[in-house]
Amino acid sequence: MIADSTLPDIQMNLGRRIKGCSSITLDDLENWPTPDEGAFTAKIRNQYLNRKEAVKSYLSGFSDQTLRSKYNISLVQVYRLLTERCLVTHPDGLINGWRGLIPHIRIKSYSRNKSIKIDSYGYGSAGSLQTVLNQHPELRISFEKQILKAPVKNALGENKKPRQAQFKWFLDQLRKLGYEQSNKWPFNTKSMGYVGICKYINRVLTENPKQAALVLGGPDVEKKLISGDGVDRPVERIFQRVEMDAHKLDGRFCVMMPTLDGDYHPKIIYRIWVIVIIEIVSRAILGYYLSMAKEVSKDDVLRAFKHALSPWKPKIITFSENAYI
Repeated sequence: MIADSTLPDIQMNLGRRIKGCSSITLDDLENWPTPDEGAFTAKIRNQYLNRKEAVKSYLSGFSDQTLRSKYNISLVQVYRLLTERCLVTHPDGLINGWRGLIPHIRIKSYSRNKSIKIDSYGYGSAGSLQTVLNQHPELRISFEKQILKAPVKNALGENKKPRQAQFKWFLDQLRKLGYEQSNKWPFNTKSMGYVGICKYINRVLTENPKQAALVLGGPDVEKKLISGDGVDRPVERIFQRVEMDAHKLDGRFCVMMPTLDGDYHPKIIYRIWVIVIIEIVSRAILGYYLSMAKEVSKDDVLRAFKHALSPWKPKIITFSENAYI
C-alpha cells in the first residue's frame, strides 16, 4: 500500500482523481495486465489501441473536447471504460487492466434478474441454467459430481459417458422438481437447453483438468499428465532453459517521500528482494525485478519474466547525469 502522504504527489502526476482509486500511479499503468496485442485482427487492434491511448490521456488530465477530437470518445465513456472494465477484478485475482479494453469482451457474466417465464415459442429462457443452479445448490453439486464421475477401476462400465446421457439426467432432475409443469425450463423447444448444458459441462471439465483426463480418456491418459519438472533434461543449446532465483538484500532503507507542502515524509523499507531470470548456459541475467514485499509473490516472478521478455530501454534517471556510466 502507498502511504497517504504521497497521494497528492501521485494525483499531480496522474492529472485526474479517480473515485475510490486514489492510489494509482503512473508506474502502476506499466504493470497492468496486458493482452497479446499482436494476436488481434487489424480492426480489433485499432479499437483497442484507441481506447488505451484515450485512457492514458484521461489519466493525464486531458479535457472532454480533446478526447473527443483525438479519439472520438467522450470523457464519460473513458471514465466508464476505466472504472467498469479496467479496474474490475479478473477471475485470476488481478484487475483486468488493459485486458478490459478489448472490444466485445464480456467483463461480467450474464445474470438473470427476472423470474423465468417461457412463452409458447420458447423465448424468455436466457440465463435459465444459472438461475436453476443458483436456486438449487444441491442440484449443482450432484450435476458436477455426475459430470466428473469416472469409471471404477477393474470394473466393467462406460469409459466415456456421452453428453446426451448427462443431458438426459439433468432434464430428469428438473422434471422431478416440477419445472416442466411450471414452464420454467424450455421443454417446449427442439433443443430443450442442450447447448447451454453442454457449455456448462465443458466449463466444469476445464476447471478440473486432471479429473477430466480420467473421465474422457481413462487411466492411461491421466498417467500421461504426470510429468517431472524438467531439471534432469539435457541442455543442448543456449536459451533452452532458464532458472529463477530470489535474493534478499541485507539492509533497511529509508525513502523520503515528498509531500504537498514541500516537506518529506520518511518511509522505511524493511526488505528488498531481487528476483532474477538467469540463462543457465551463459549465466546471463535476462531479466530482474525489485520487490519490497515481505515475501516474494507470484506477481513478482511474473514481472521479472515480463522484464526479460520486454525490449530494453533506458530508465529515466533523476539523481545523476552519469548513472549509466
